[in-house]
Amino acid sequence: TALFNKAPFKNLIVNGLVLASDGQKMSKSKKNYPDPMVVVNKYGADAVRLYLINSPVVKAETLKFKEEGVKDVLKDLFLPWFNAYRFLVQNIDSYNSGRNENFCWDSKSSYGDSSNVMDRWIISFTQSLLLFVKKEMEAYRLYTVLPRLMKFIDNLTNWYVRTNRKRLKGEGVEDNDCKMAITTLFSVLYTMVRVFAPFTPFLTEQMYQILKNLVKHEPNMKALDSVHYVMIPQPRQDLIDENIERAVSRMQAVIELGRVLRDRKTM
Repeated sequence: TALFNKAPFKNLIVNGLVLASDGQKMSKSKKNYPDPMVVVNKYGADAVRLYLINSPVVKAETLKFKEEGVKDVLKDLFLPWFNAYRFLVQNIDSYNSGRNENFCWDSKSSYGDSSNVMDRWIISFTQSLLLFVKKEMEAYRLYTVLPRLMKFIDNLTNWYVRTNRKRLKGEGVEDNDCKMAITTLFSVLYTMVRVFAPFTPFLTEQMYQILKNLVKHEPNMKALDSVHYVMIPQPRQDLIDENIERAVSRMQAVIELGRVLRDRKTM
């Protein structure tokens, strides 16, 4: 600072202390904390990583480490996300059976072509999330990302997949409509795998190894060996439709209120 009259760093990151669940410092003699390797082997390193990213530690505040918090990340985030991915792969296998040409995703021709409102909504929501993550990461705000990811997983599994189950399975719908639903779900999951690779490196790598084989690549270009070699996709403003996002958000609010009323009347 004295030499060049400016701060010697561009960003200064300060982490808080991780304390035992009782608020005391972790102590080997007291054994007042779970063995880190046992927690990692039980829930996975990604769950531990996301639990810490979403904690006061990244704001330079203290965290009372609770194993249940890591378990909740696995239960509320990873399992629904993985189930949506598994559902997609199963339906692609089902779609391919008995066809001459197998499903193949091409980002240039198949992204955002659907006229279905729910397709356009989940694609728009994904692109808005991309914009948000880019902005927050530039400001080094790790702790704002996980709540948005949780909202995205909820929208994907509890709203998009649930309302489009028959389309994705090809039950009672035209062949083209089934393919469009599969294409939309693939677009969204393939985007999310690349966006969240820095936060959940192992889970996204496992998904990527399967998904990359279903992507149409440019001539003379092979699929990259790892998701960590792939650039994070740039947000596409042309796919963002705020009106549809607002409309679906209102629909969700109405349905949630209906559920609350139903619970109160014990119906």
